[in-house]
Amino acid sequence: MNIEQLRSIRNKNVQQQNELMYLEIKEMAESFRNHQENYPWLLTLLSKYSLSPTDGLLVSCASVPEQGGNQWMGTWLTFDRRFIDFDVMSDYKTGVLLEIDSWDDFSPVISEHCKGTGKSFGYLALQLLAEYGKS
Repeated sequence: MNIEQLRSIRNKNVQQQNELMYLEIKEMAESFRNHQENYPWLLTLLSKYSLSPTDGLLVSCASVPEQGGNQWMGTWLTFDRRFIDFDVMSDYKTGVLLEIDSWDDFSPVISEHCKGTGKSFGYLALQLLAEYGKS
């Protein structure tokens, strides 16, 4: 099934939930990889921490419009399997990075068998990372 078909299912079983989450993580990673120009604030952020866009994957990201700009929160996964949560502010119009609120390594749950949900976000993100490592 494709991502839109999965999103339209009301009561997803565990396999459908896992497939949808994996496809959403993949969609985010590919959005950044294929359209880095849409994420100037992230390019600057990675550079500030001596990383390049080819050093990992953007596995989650969301923005909230705030008074001072767009607040971006998300997770960067490095190819050496480090999960980094970030929270930053960028300019509305230019996308220039204005402020870094946080950039923190964290350890998500990594399990193939979480009760009720099957595979965890961390497990699925690492699964995608392995796919990128093979190509």
